[in-house]
Amino acid sequence: MKIAVMTAWNDETGAAVHAKALVKAWIEQGHKVTVFSFLKDAYPECRFTGKDERYVIRCFGNDTISDPRPILTSEFDIFVVEDLRALPVEQLALIFPMIKERARTVHIVHEDKLPRETWFYQLPWDKVIYIDERQDFLKDVYPDAEFIPFPCFPLRRGDKYESRERLGLPQDKRIIFNFCQRGYQPYLRCMCEELKLEEAILLFVIAQGYEMVEKESAPPWMIVREEEALSDERFDEYLFASDAVIFHKYKSRFHRLVSAAIFQTMGAGCPIFIPRQSEFFQPLKDEVTHYTDTEDLCRILKAFFEDERIAKRVIEAEEVFARVRSAKRIAEMYIDVFTGVLKER
Repeated sequence: MKIAVMTAWNDETGAAVHAKALVKAWIEQGHKVTVFSFLKDAYPECRFTGKDERYVIRCFGNDTISDPRPILTSEFDIFVVEDLRALPVEQLALIFPMIKERARTVHIVHEDKLPRETWFYQLPWDKVIYIDERQDFLKDVYPDAEFIPFPCFPLRRGDKYESRERLGLPQDKRIIFNFCQRGYQPYLRCMCEELKLEEAILLFVIAQGYEMVEKESAPPWMIVREEEALSDERFDEYLFASDAVIFHKYKSRFHRLVSAAIFQTMGAGCPIFIPRQSEFFQPLKDEVTHYTDTEDLCRILKAFFEDERIAKRVIEAEEVFARVRSAKRIAEMYIDVFTGVLKER
């Protein structure tokens, strides 16, 4: 099958993470994929996570398609759009009839509620897909909208000590990785007595320029690293090197879609800790560990370090979840949908 995907790519957005998992799986399954994405100079503030692959064509900005020819002359049977709000919708609408003449169109929705803006509804999609069960409100407008879960990145493992050596991290400490990029906030910034006894290190990986006062004079039990946007490989290196990873985004009065970073982390073999009250991590249960506050988090971490069986159980549950939600399986679900809409042509 020939598939085109119009999306953010190789950046820190949830759409880019979602699209990358699917595209790589489709290519491994033998499908031909072309990715159309933003011109990098259109978003000077955007943090890119890697070099573009040979199948990526950058041909539009935030409000204009600077060159529609790649879209109009490439061969594809299915035209997929990820996160319409982020794309130059009005420009896309101008060439959409030409796209519809030669391909079936699929919209993967990233909205957390029905938009009020009329532009969202102007394009006649052949299929609408949502990635979070809480998005079933879409059926009020698109009765045949279909739920396909967010895919996990593949299972992978690294050597803890080799990763620590490459990252310049201590070999003989418990390392608690605080992921502080993509909107995640530093948490557990004071070392509790329980973890001091375990000789733990709090590792904060923050974005360049992030204002964290400790980075100027970190205590001995804290390491603060300023990093550009982490590539997939660099992100994995930190996960392989760590004994636990904390993702802290707190609750909101409004629903929020699932966290893309969590699904990227699944399968790396590093126990994941998330706030119980947050809306960002549904439907995760036994495959992650929930905490209510810093005192609770310290207590749970101490138990993890004292009893390796606890961590083992969580990692096993995480692995099961990553297999069930594997990019390969989810990509096959999309192919089934694509096959169905092509038959309806």
